[in-house]
This record gives sequence, structure tokens and C-alpha cells, in this order.
Amino acid sequence: MLDQRVRDYLILIGHTWICTDCRQRLLAETDTMLIGHKLSEEERERVGELSEESYRTMMELSAATGLSMDDLRLAIDHPRSRLRHLGVYRRR
Repeated sequence: MLDQRVRDYLILIGHTWICTDCRQRLLAETDTMLIGHKLSEEERERVGELSEESYRTMMELSAATGLSMDDLRLAIDHPRSRLRHLGVYRRR
């Protein structure tokens, strides 16, 4: 299950399930799109191996990311996954 502070990996995967524009950018510019995200080495490797086919079904995305179906559903429904696009940061 997801903890109180949802890991960046879950938000990244949840958002790219919802937003095809960010998904295409992630697949095309993986290293650039991961800048600023706190991911483990395994998570970075899994993201680097994603393809458009990984997103055909939730089951395929679950297998490709190593997330359980429950965690994947929670990530997709999490407010931060819907909050803003990847690579968009607020100025301080």
C-alpha cells in the first residue's frame, strides 16, 4: 500500500497513465524527465525500459513497473498524479 508521502515513482507512473503528452515526453526524453525526481536505481531502470506497449493495459503497466495493481490504481487516482504535468515546477 502507498504510504503517507507518496513516492515520486508512483506519481510519475500514475500521471503518465493519465497524460499521454507527459508519457510521450517521458519515453522520448527519459533522462531529462527524471531530473528532480527521487527514484531508486531500480525505479530508474524500470522507467528506462518502459515503452508505449507498457501502457496498453493496467496489467502490463503493473508488470513493467513492478507495482501491484492496488498500488497502481492508488497512484493513478492520487491527487498529485493529476495536479500538474511532469517537468513543470512552480517558481519560488
